[in-house]
Amino acid sequence: MRVNRFTISGTMVVACLTLGAAASSAQELSGNGFLFGAPSGSFSLRAGYAGASAGSDLFSQMTRDLSLNKKDFSSLGYGFDLSLALRPRLDLVVSADLSGMEKKSDFRDWQDNSGKPIEQTTSFSRQSYLASLKYYLLPYGRTLGKLAWVPARYAPWVSAGIGRTEYYFKQTGDFVDFKKNNLVFHDTFNSSKWGSAAQVAAGVDWNLSQRFALTTQARYLWGQADLGLDFSGFDPIDLSGIGMTGGLTIRF
Repeated sequence: MRVNRFTISGTMVVACLTLGAAASSAQELSGNGFLFGAPSGSFSLRAGYAGASAGSDLFSQMTRDLSLNKKDFSSLGYGFDLSLALRPRLDLVVSADLSGMEKKSDFRDWQDNSGKPIEQTTSFSRQSYLASLKYYLLPYGRTLGKLAWVPARYAPWVSAGIGRTEYYFKQTGDFVDFKKNNLVFHDTFNSSKWGSAAQVAAGVDWNLSQRFALTTQARYLWGQADLGLDFSGFDPIDLSGIGMTGGLTIRF
């Protein structure tokens, strides 16, 4: 039933798109749309690579004992940003990013009594929710006369923020109990908790028109959280990683 997380997140994206469209329509109907002044905010939908640092001891044991590599914990991801203009070159941004992987593996140095691999499946998903300040290094538009607003062709920016991150880690399959004469047994282990997070990012908006822009960004997220009882004895799990995404921005 863990798939429901991504179903709920998809619903959130649709809801935010609807709110953004409604806000844009309301501004145009009121005669105060961004065509007659700088935009008051924007909505961005992104997709790309979600890298995982996998630096804690849990990942070290997984990659040592099982046929997993640290890069296996990275995956595709997607996210969205809702921005509110505070000043001409400064935005407040609320963002969400989600990613997840699933990989089959077996013990590197062990087989069962019949000579078959001891196999299991590992799942690892992350989601983060952050509030950031986004600063444009150059003006991203200019006003012509008293009415028209024209965006710059390119608008580079940097941002930094804090928030919360959640993970879900699960392993199911066959394992070796090294404390009981290397007994092979079947089981499922899982853990899910929240932790604190911080992020820095940089990107460029390529403006297609007054309303639409293509956006690219690279970010690094710092995060960690405690592990559940199924993984007692391990340090907090490392949820950090670099991400690179691109997508569409709609201004309102």
